[in-house]
Amino acid sequence: MEKRPKQTLARTLACVCTKIVLISALFIPAFFAFKQFSGQSKKPAAPTAVKVVEVAERPRSKELVKIYSIVKSHRPDISDSEAWSVAEVILGESAKRKLDPLLVLALIRVESDFQYAVVSPSGARGLMQIMPDTGKFLSEVLGRESNLRPAVFRPESLDDPHFNIRLGTYYLHDLKKQFQDLTLTLTAYNFGPVEIQNRLENNLEFPSDFASLVLDAYERYKKAKQPTF
Repeated sequence: MEKRPKQTLARTLACVCTKIVLISALFIPAFFAFKQFSGQSKKPAAPTAVKVVEVAERPRSKELVKIYSIVKSHRPDISDSEAWSVAEVILGESAKRKLDPLLVLALIRVESDFQYAVVSPSGARGLMQIMPDTGKFLSEVLGRESNLRPAVFRPESLDDPHFNIRLGTYYLHDLKKQFQDLTLTLTAYNFGPVEIQNRLENNLEFPSDFASLVLDAYERYKKAKQPTF
């Protein structure tokens, strides 16, 4: 049996060193790569700049500003946003019915002094003092005009200023078309179109005090200086 030669200590050490070098060559680059990746993942993300976009306020027309100033002068107790909202409805509905919004404001001034829920002794309600029966009829007419089913009507519905203005401006427009005269229109608004038509047909006098009050307020509003904000 042939004897294998014994390895010397030097040769053994050389083999061990060679293996260590090979292992290092294989694993050390991977270790540093992993370390670098881990360090990068722990770095906090750079803050993202948020661009603040300022929303420009919609410019308001001089006519709307004047309507708002009149509403606010009579109702300083309501908020600015509420006064603007009422002013916008008055302007929009007046334009739709081809009425001067200052005339609508004058009518509101005389009828209710801009009080939303005021009720007259005869039962007329709201800003433009509409009788419940008339309000119910007008709401049905406007419902058909808009191709919408009318909502359930209650007398208290007339206390909503927006709803009241929509009905009142339509009613004023309809009376103006019927009587073709502003004094007669305003008188019919107050006393009822049937009553005024009967008096005209029978050559009877009709009261004009209410119309005079509205027309006086109308002239004051037209002459009022344009407010600045």
